[in-house]
Amino acid sequence: ARNRFAVLDKNHSILIKNLKNEITKKIQLPNCEEIFYAGTGNLLVKEGDMVTLYDVQQKRTLASIRLPKAKYVIWSNDMSYLAILAKHQILICDRKLEQLCAINENIRVKSGSWDDNNVFIYTTSNHIKYALTSGDHGIIRTLDLPVYITKIKGNVVYCLDREVRPRIM
Repeated sequence: ARNRFAVLDKNHSILIKNLKNEITKKIQLPNCEEIFYAGTGNLLVKEGDMVTLYDVQQKRTLASIRLPKAKYVIWSNDMSYLAILAKHQILICDRKLEQLCAINENIRVKSGSWDDNNVFIYTTSNHIKYALTSGDHGIIRTLDLPVYITKIKGNVVYCLDREVRPRIM
C-alpha cells in the first residue's frame, strides 16, 4: 500500500498504480468527480454534492457527508480531523467523516491549514480566521491583501501572496 497511488481517469474510474505506473487495481465509481487523500487504504471521493470516505481494499463506502461544491480537503497533522472547504462554507469533521461543525462565510474561503493544537486557521479575502472543532470561530486579524496559507507552525503563519511570493506573519 505504501508504494501505490490513486488517479482518476476520464471514465470516472479510480486507478490504483504502483511506482512503475502499472495499474494494480481498478475501481469503477460512476459519479466520481474528484479524489482526495484519506490515509492508508482510504480515499475521499467527491460525487456530486457528497464527499464519501471509501475503503480501497474492501471496495466499500465507510461514510458520506453532504457539501455542495467541495473544493479542498485539509487534514490535521495527526489525521484526526479534516476541513472540507467549499466556496463559502467549511465543514470540520473527525477522521470517520462525522461532522463536528459547519462554518458559513459571506466572503469566499481562500485557504487553510491546521496548527499543532488542532485549530483550523483559514483565510478569506480580507481576514485570517480560526475555527475550533467545537464550532467556535472568529477573526485573528485583518489583511490588506489576500494571502494563501501553506503552513502553521507555532505562532507563525507561512503563506503566499497573489504574486506567489512567500510571506511570513
